[in-house]
Amino acid sequence: MALFASVSSNHRRVLTGLWEAAWAQRRRTIAAIALLVLAKLASVTVPLLLKAIVDRFSRPENLAAGSTAAGTQSDPVVLVLPVFLLLAYALLRFGSTLFTELRDLVFAPVTRRTVTAVSERSFAHLMSLSPRFHVLRNTGSLIRDVERGTAGVGFLLGAGLFTVVPTLVEFVAVLCVLAAAYSLWFTLIVLVTFFVYAAVTMLLTQRRELHQRRVNEMDSRANGRLVDSLLNYETVKTHAREEDERQRYADICAEWVRGSLSNQRALSVLHISQSAVIAVGVAAVMMLAAHQTVQGVMTVGDLVLVNAYIIQICLPLNALGFVFREASDALVNTEKLFTLLDQKPDIQDAPGTPALTVREGVVQFEHVDFSYEPGRQVLWDVSVTIDAGKTVAVVGGSGSGKSTLARLLMRLYEADAGDIRIDGQSVREVTLASLRRAIGVVPQDTVLFNDTIAYNIAYGRQGAGLADVVEAAKAAQVHEFVLSLPQQYDTRVGERGLKLSGGEKQRIAIARAFLKNPPIMVFDEATSALDTRAERAIQGELDRIAQGRSTLVIAHRLSTIVDADEIIVMDKGRIVERGRHDDLLAKDGLYAQLWNLQRQQQQFERLERQLARRPVNLVSLVANAIDGLRDVIEARRVRLATEIDIDDASITGDPGTLAQALRELCFWALQATPPGGRIELSLTRSGNQARLAVTDGRHHAGTADGPMPVSPEGDGTPIDPMQLRSTIERQGGSLVIEQAGALKGMRYVVELPLRAISVPAAPAPASEEQPLAGLTVMVVDDQADARDSLGMALSLDGASVVPFGHGGEALAWLASQPTHAWPHAMLCDILLGPQEDGYAVMQHVRQLEDQRGRREEQRMPAIALTGLAEGGDRAQALAAGFQMHLSKPVELQTLVGALCALTGRPFQPETLQETPA
Repeated sequence: MALFASVSSNHRRVLTGLWEAAWAQRRRTIAAIALLVLAKLASVTVPLLLKAIVDRFSRPENLAAGSTAAGTQSDPVVLVLPVFLLLAYALLRFGSTLFTELRDLVFAPVTRRTVTAVSERSFAHLMSLSPRFHVLRNTGSLIRDVERGTAGVGFLLGAGLFTVVPTLVEFVAVLCVLAAAYSLWFTLIVLVTFFVYAAVTMLLTQRRELHQRRVNEMDSRANGRLVDSLLNYETVKTHAREEDERQRYADICAEWVRGSLSNQRALSVLHISQSAVIAVGVAAVMMLAAHQTVQGVMTVGDLVLVNAYIIQICLPLNALGFVFREASDALVNTEKLFTLLDQKPDIQDAPGTPALTVREGVVQFEHVDFSYEPGRQVLWDVSVTIDAGKTVAVVGGSGSGKSTLARLLMRLYEADAGDIRIDGQSVREVTLASLRRAIGVVPQDTVLFNDTIAYNIAYGRQGAGLADVVEAAKAAQVHEFVLSLPQQYDTRVGERGLKLSGGEKQRIAIARAFLKNPPIMVFDEATSALDTRAERAIQGELDRIAQGRSTLVIAHRLSTIVDADEIIVMDKGRIVERGRHDDLLAKDGLYAQLWNLQRQQQQFERLERQLARRPVNLVSLVANAIDGLRDVIEARRVRLATEIDIDDASITGDPGTLAQALRELCFWALQATPPGGRIELSLTRSGNQARLAVTDGRHHAGTADGPMPVSPEGDGTPIDPMQLRSTIERQGGSLVIEQAGALKGMRYVVELPLRAISVPAAPAPASEEQPLAGLTVMVVDDQADARDSLGMALSLDGASVVPFGHGGEALAWLASQPTHAWPHAMLCDILLGPQEDGYAVMQHVRQLEDQRGRREEQRMPAIALTGLAEGGDRAQALAAGFQMHLSKPVELQTLVGALCALTGRPFQPETLQETPA
């Protein structure tokens, strides 16, 4: 081990760790060493036999002695000795190879298990480190450091034992033979050559380590830049920065090349120096051997033996030099890995720490201070109590410390001061595993594993079966979406879940939380990625799962927490307000400002939608899609059966986007239908929705039948069902793929909301009289397009519109306003989603009026505006408190006339302002 005498303390630590790993499997290690020694002894004995053979056959008298008096007959006894020597020579060479291979077989499990153990230990250690460590590291560089480190461990363990040790054994054995049988000058020359070789190797290798570290650093940086760019490829593309990213990567690679060339120059100098030392040593030994042979001191066999030994020494010496260089590189590579393994987790369980016992689920933040780094305090003296089964919401601007509370509760970070308790137990004094099992989290930014949907949902509870997964998916309103996918629950979601939309990923995270079913829930802006419709559908399920559980809600949309038992308002890390929704609005403080700002933001978003969307005739879109595929239909001899059963299929959306989506959908059905088959297409009305159903003509149902559909553009691009669904959802609709029947194919169902107002004519001059001037109308409709079209139509005729996406929000607003500030009239949709309907909303409005002492004649006029067309709907609307019932899409003249009639205003149809088409 003289070669390693100058290694640093880090290197000694690495070598000590490797020795401990090898000694842990000492039986195999000892057996491998024994086989190694046998192999080298056989190898050292070979030149001795070679000498005897050469001496035997190089003397003429030995061969002549074999002649008999009879003439040419050889004496068998005379030939026994050289034949035996030849056989022994062959057997020893085979034995050397056999022992070497047996050694490798015996020791291979030691190397593989040690490398695997180091990899597993590295993985487990990385997972044990806190977020404080990971946020400061580049993932790509970290991965590269671990990869190089584990590869270095494998090299050191194999090469250190099977190159250094055998070389030293062979070297000592040869020296002993040379010293015992020949001149001491041979031994002296070999020793001097060895020590000069070792000195040159160590000196030049140490200098080369600086270059190797630089190369490793550039390699890690390049890998980090590559991984970072790939993880953010969408950002790169949306900003058209591909060339910039390529250049940044190229700059790092260029620096790596410069470092590698410097490293190669140092390596070449090392190789040349090593070769020069060996050449001088070999020349000196052979000249001495030749001189003594000429003088008769040594035989030809001795010369052959010395030459063989010199070759046997020089080849391992070269290998030893190579191993030393590579071992030095491997030690450098493992430095970072072992430094990483020495990194102590910021937060870990103390020995004997008990598990958390949740009885009621009372959560207490007691005077908590926290800072992510010195000088950057984010929480100041925060005290919050979440009583058993209660919901506490935390709101505030960006950077106010809301999400930090959830991280501290999970003990991802440690509070600087104060304490956090669950049922009186400090989170510092219970095991991390039990603490985190007791808390379910739906995060703001959901990242999924690159696995199936079933796997990602089942991750919430170890051992969950498919039935449990399906139940959780239904609770999170994601089951129908999953069934619409080609592989359903076996559909892979892509890297970090990028094949899914933000809302779909969030629903899967919510399903995961449902499946975990913990006593404490944390919703960290759980619905921030959902659109308004999806949010309302999910919010009811979130409210249901929160019942009976202590729930911390980090809120972005204030409309989702109006029913919270307590609302905490934070600003710059401090609690500035607390109370219930109505109380906070009455204070007219920061919460009221945030509420009003969100109302303004909703109005702005509504204006953006109005600018981007236009009235569209769905019948025309479908007809155009079919006409565009007419050549394909005729070429495949597909029969098309159509059914149009809707009087007015006016919807609102982006015509180009909708046209492309419908074209892809129809082309998908065409590809699934065999030549000569039949496709059924129907366009009907379903409540407030226009329903397009396309049934393909495949011979049997099953999404796996046939290849993946490709785009109708002919470029081979596959049609992504999830992307197609996401496109339709962004237009306010939905896409479901279902089995049409036992003997039929698949049915593709698209539902899009009908316009609340019929497609109008061009606008009248603005100077005409406005029949609704001065009138304030509340519009409650879960369809953003319906709210927008109603708002535009009514505002052009002079009305002020107050829109709401769901009844709970509208009722909360009414409750916060004095009665004299209420709107003059109300338009309310009946189908407001799975958790509420317009009838219940209207009944609550009338109850609120009764509580405020409003007489019958003072009640707010209300019109039920809905797509329901059954006979009993009008009677049910009147019974709920509506004065009138109108069906969508309603003529603008009818709607304005109804509002004028209910509010006592005169109405002349010729004064009506038409909304623009």
